[in-house]
Amino acid sequence: MPHKVTTLRRYKISNDVLMLILEKLTPVALYKTCQAFQRVWMLVMEFQHLRYKFELAVVGMKDGPASYSMRSPLLRLQLLTAYKKDWPRLMWNDELKVRVPPDSTQLNLASHFLYYTGNQSLDLVELPSCRTSRPPSQTHHLKYITSHVDCVAVDPLQSLIVTSSLIGATNGQIVLRLKIRDLWTFDKHAKAPSANYECSTHIAQPISNVYIAIAGTRMVVTLDFVGGLTRHLLMDWRTFQAMWLEEQDVVLLNSHYLLGVRKVGSHSALYLYNVSDMRTVAIEREYELPPIWAKSALRFGRNNAPTSDITTPSTALFYADPAARVLLLTAKQTGPNANGMHWMFITEAFFRPTSHPDRRIVPWIYWSQFCLIRELQINQVVGQPQVVGSRVVYLEKNGTRSSRGHERSHLSVIDLSPYAEIATLPPAKLWTLIGKQSTLRPSETHRDIPSATTNGLAVENLYATEDNIVLVFETHGDYKPVNILTFGVPSTYPARIHDAYHPAH
Repeated sequence: MPHKVTTLRRYKISNDVLMLILEKLTPVALYKTCQAFQRVWMLVMEFQHLRYKFELAVVGMKDGPASYSMRSPLLRLQLLTAYKKDWPRLMWNDELKVRVPPDSTQLNLASHFLYYTGNQSLDLVELPSCRTSRPPSQTHHLKYITSHVDCVAVDPLQSLIVTSSLIGATNGQIVLRLKIRDLWTFDKHAKAPSANYECSTHIAQPISNVYIAIAGTRMVVTLDFVGGLTRHLLMDWRTFQAMWLEEQDVVLLNSHYLLGVRKVGSHSALYLYNVSDMRTVAIEREYELPPIWAKSALRFGRNNAPTSDITTPSTALFYADPAARVLLLTAKQTGPNANGMHWMFITEAFFRPTSHPDRRIVPWIYWSQFCLIRELQINQVVGQPQVVGSRVVYLEKNGTRSSRGHERSHLSVIDLSPYAEIATLPPAKLWTLIGKQSTLRPSETHRDIPSATTNGLAVENLYATEDNIVLVFETHGDYKPVNILTFGVPSTYPARIHDAYHPAH
């Protein structure tokens, strides 16, 4: 009897069936499948809705909640492709010019609003975003009459605006006053216990800077005192439960976790706080930092992208993937002759609690494998780096001077999307650490600011969002010029002077 030979048969899945499978994959899973199978990649490139999902992973984005009946996959793909091409090249499509009164005491961003404050007023200029159906012609300008304001934070999805002011008490100590209001009316917010909140700092030193961050029901108010002391008020704005933290700096990862940096003894470390219950705020993990940073000034970058899927506008076609958010920690040398600075990058998702007691303290020698570190000169960077999702935008001096004598600056962007298409490796001289386990792939771009944008004026500061770069110039005559550079805007929108008030909606 002849011996039966075992045979293997391969069945080819039809394209129709394969497409049904691919449509169920997440953008990242689809991207990885394309890397493994050429047939899948060719099929994905052929169909717009699959290509769109593939490109989302490449640029570190997620599909937005906006209805497909109004915004087709083709339209989404076209706009996403524009973002993919234009942001790395720093090629904006629209330029909006805002004239800010020169006597404004504060000028900054709060969410997707540019705000500036007068003696008894607060102005909020909404930034354009075609990605969220907010073209330049349909932005709002809100103006409220209010007492002196030092800082503003906005959460549009909760219709929440928080303003701060500092008051001197009779004993010389500084009192912090917060206004928790409705964004569109400036009345008391419906879910806040009161329209105002006050507390003493118990410190008599003047304050040089105030910063407010909101994540769900949690809020942090950071106070930088003259002389180097920093304190942070952590509070639940819906109950007014609050406590002071004395870290060098803190950052809200979400409404449940906060990361703080603190010097203990001769070393510094990051601490992961569980802030889910304000009555039992506790440290869950400690991450050791390199000993060389023990004497450095440590600060977090503020990531302006959504912290979770539920914090995304309902009109968004796509948005920065919360899982790809990058944490930036800056370490500046201190002392009269200090000029060096390190920027450390790592995904925010790395910081999470553990159920293993022996893993509560994470040594630097271990978690440095997941980090990137770039070296810079302190005097070369203008202002603070702006972190948006997996992108970092900053202003850097280029070593030249204008005919008016001021130092020129250029725009710089570091793209850290985990699946970005990178042509060249980053220079090892600047990137002193690229962790072997890190999923971040740095790609850098620099661009001189066109003279048509600067009009010969010095750039004093820069801010950034998912859709915009905001340039603040030196005062010119009877106003301070601010240019809003917007990405992803059709060429049919011309640049314009934006100096008329829009009605508040």
